[in-house]
Amino acid sequence: MSTASGQAVVVTANPLASDAALRILEKGGTAMDAVVSAQAVLAVVEPQSSGLGGGSFLLYWDHVNKSLYALDGRETAPAQVEADMWATSNGGTVPWLQATKSLSSIGVPGTVALLWEGHQQFGRLPWDVNFKRSIHLAKNGFIPSPRFLRSISLAKKIGINHSRAFKSLYLPKGSLPTKKIPFRNPKLSSTLGRLAKGGINEFYRGKVANELISNLQRQKDSKKKENIITHEDLASYKVQRRKPICRKYRSWEICSFPPPSGGGVAILQALGTYELLSKNNWSEKTIKHWHLLAESLRFADADRSHWIGDPLDYPVPIKGLLEETYIMKRANAIKMNNATSSPLAGNPAGSEFLDLASQPRTASGGTTHLVVVDIDGNIASYTSSVEMVFGSRHLSGGMILNNQLTDFSFLSNISGTPIANRVRGNKRPMSSMAPVIVFRDNRPVLAIGSPGGWLIPHYITNALIGALDFNFSPKEVVSQELLSVQPNSTLLEKSSNRPEARDKIHKELTSLGHQVKYSSFSSGLAIIKWQKGSWHGAADPRREGKAMSLQVDGNR
Repeated sequence: MSTASGQAVVVTANPLASDAALRILEKGGTAMDAVVSAQAVLAVVEPQSSGLGGGSFLLYWDHVNKSLYALDGRETAPAQVEADMWATSNGGTVPWLQATKSLSSIGVPGTVALLWEGHQQFGRLPWDVNFKRSIHLAKNGFIPSPRFLRSISLAKKIGINHSRAFKSLYLPKGSLPTKKIPFRNPKLSSTLGRLAKGGINEFYRGKVANELISNLQRQKDSKKKENIITHEDLASYKVQRRKPICRKYRSWEICSFPPPSGGGVAILQALGTYELLSKNNWSEKTIKHWHLLAESLRFADADRSHWIGDPLDYPVPIKGLLEETYIMKRANAIKMNNATSSPLAGNPAGSEFLDLASQPRTASGGTTHLVVVDIDGNIASYTSSVEMVFGSRHLSGGMILNNQLTDFSFLSNISGTPIANRVRGNKRPMSSMAPVIVFRDNRPVLAIGSPGGWLIPHYITNALIGALDFNFSPKEVVSQELLSVQPNSTLLEKSSNRPEARDKIHKELTSLGHQVKYSSFSSGLAIIKWQKGSWHGAADPRREGKAMSLQVDGNR
């Protein structure tokens, strides 16, 4: 368990990234400078989860202007992508794991563009200063962490024979890197050095871009029908500035990320439903709490699968999905003493002229989250991903390339009715990433987020109820029991610090008709919370994250 408190706090998924971010804050950098530095280091030491070849969402509180910003650096599909790219000739779809290995799964990376644009607006230190630590670690090496090595083994099981570059770097001579010898990635060090000097143009129009396109074209199999990104796709990529979505929850204002994220909508819907149903009993974790949490998440998931996609394609009825009368209708459909199986999506205002079908929920794994508050009160809640563990396992310039286009629905329609999250050129696939910042009396009091694919909003909703309703400390929030749902079942955490309490919850939920299963959860919650005049941070013990802090006098 890693915790820290002070006037400036950093929580990332890896100790080396947290240390790099804190060094930047010590130099007078802003929370945005710290994000750039931490993400660059994570690309080196946690490439299984995020990196320069992936995409990101940033929620940023600018303390001077008292404004909240949402920057969308999600990957985009190539302009010439085919709508039925994952369909097979027999009417089926390509198996998901097979699709993750395909060059067609690689979307136009957005992380570098987001970091650049965020730094242009919110950074204080020179751009290149924020890359020094990552360049050093890639060149001189770092001791591989247990999770780093486990992730390589998992990638090997998933499939790496399609990527000679992956095997050469991460499994030299067929063996895992040793725990005692620093792991080096000289090609990535070179790429980071180019970015430090050339900025965004280097990645999207310079040597890094040329190398990326050249590598993809070289690996393309002439016998396969593969869509790959082009120079034009890279050069035309743009970060989208979105309007954060916010909703009142008891005495707090919860703000998160809008579509193409479905995670933010799901959190706000689930909290709204839970609040209405638990109005007279929300101060303790009774069976009522667990039942209402599960049902609220399940109903929010039904809407997420049906209505959410990139607004570039279909208008998302976001206002209707979050308005009080609609949330009340959803809450009234939930039975207080009986579980609901596979609830259908509702009909929010604004959806009257949208005839859409629901998509099956997606799978994913390679994501990271970090939170930073600097001495000046600026706050960053930042989630980044390459989608699968080590993304597509394809590499260029030492960096992992995403497989984010497998986040699109593999079917474009069901019986002729289109799916909101269908594949289309220049479109961003629906995401579950959901950075959150919470306000009370118009000032930020909490920032949180998590990796975990489809389950991200489940983890965060669980955590927010703990932090706000039960007034848990950050340490208690990240170590509390988790609950998740599927359309027909309710999932409890397999490994638990309190197995007797977990089994009691299992028994009680079963009595209410829940089909209860045990599961291993991959949360990586990172949280900071304002308490008693300072910020307190904690990293999820299920991963290897670290919280670090800085005092007003500059001491750690």
